[in-house]
Amino acid sequence: MERARSAADEPGYIYAFEILPPAKHIHLKVGRATNPVKRLDQWSKQCGSREQVLRGYWPWGDGAMRGRLQVGPPGPWCHRVERLVHLELGDLAAGMVYLDPGWPGVGAVKGVQRARGRVFKVCPDCGKQHKEIFSFARVENGRYKGREWEAIVKPVIEKWGAFVEAYV
Repeated sequence: MERARSAADEPGYIYAFEILPPAKHIHLKVGRATNPVKRLDQWSKQCGSREQVLRGYWPWGDGAMRGRLQVGPPGPWCHRVERLVHLELGDLAAGMVYLDPGWPGVGAVKGVQRARGRVFKVCPDCGKQHKEIFSFARVENGRYKGREWEAIVKPVIEKWGAFVEAYV
């Protein structure tokens, strides 16, 4: 983040969708786009063997209206927001600290190391490795149960979006 802004640091959106079917892990694709409607359509055609459900996008717009995505104005420097979000989500998914009932007020969980945080399997549809897919162990009890998107991932996107808006 030390480099000066460039033409590549364009306004845009950070989107997230869940890749189904649900399992012991929730798989969330978090990426950036200058046109989220077009990008989500591209993804469904590119990698269509698994159902994808839109969970949200930043900056948060009016949401879905009659089944259509209604986006507001783009956020600044979405490349930088995406990079910061990916760094934190990778750490959260790999360390699983969010499974501690005291999270987010706890440090690293001792003795827990996990190689998986991101899903680096080759996609059967397009042959690519999607580095922007994060695999979170499902929370089995407590206040975050069934709320992995709302309580864990969405706040990370909000935090880094606000940071970049304020300081970059």
